[in-house]
Amino acid sequence: MNDAKPATTPRRKSVRAVKPEGQWHHGNLRESLIQWGTHLLDTEGSEAMSLRATAKLAGVSQGAPAHHFGDKNGLLAAIAAQGFRDLVSQRQRRLAMVDAADGPGQLRAVLLTYIAFAQAHPARFQLMFGPLLGRRDDYPELVEAGTASFAMLRSVVLPLLPSPRADLLTEDEVANIVWAAAHGLATLRMHGRGAPIRTGPRPSAEQIGEALVRFCLLAIDGLATDHA
Repeated sequence: MNDAKPATTPRRKSVRAVKPEGQWHHGNLRESLIQWGTHLLDTEGSEAMSLRATAKLAGVSQGAPAHHFGDKNGLLAAIAAQGFRDLVSQRQRRLAMVDAADGPGQLRAVLLTYIAFAQAHPARFQLMFGPLLGRRDDYPELVEAGTASFAMLRSVVLPLLPSPRADLLTEDEVANIVWAAAHGLATLRMHGRGAPIRTGPRPSAEQIGEALVRFCLLAIDGLATDHA
């Protein structure tokens, strides 16, 4: 009599993706897919981010993302829109700590949060503003979120401007220039780049950010100078 026990097939260890922080459930599948797509973008890069990979992490059928976003570009547009909303939320939290009557302080909060966001989330920042995403105007959600982000910057610039004069820059021109300055610095810091030539010690990221804020405030203050 053979008392040997029959061989058993070894059980495979289940492989589970490590979920990022936040709410991860399928009460809102679209939101869950956006969060998983963002996680892939942050951790693996845009090349690894696909509808199939996002569906796999979310634990849904491969066709589920296409139902909500159409194609990869649609998912990227939704991720970018969420990026703008997150940027606005972070600015709002920082603005809440600044006196509403402190115009320069409010501009400082908005600009420094923008730069910090780019450094903390480089893949998202590049998606939001770079060439990876096509047909941007085809996605109302993205247009609305991007417009709201710029409107927040504009709202802290306008109270600092002098009374309109025909020979000065328009409100929109000033807001665009301030954004361009902040965006340029954010992009440089995101890539770890600085000025090619410097005469003194290398400034820290905080020092450069503060210098940018002072420059913008001085430039805006200069518009009030009476040249008559």
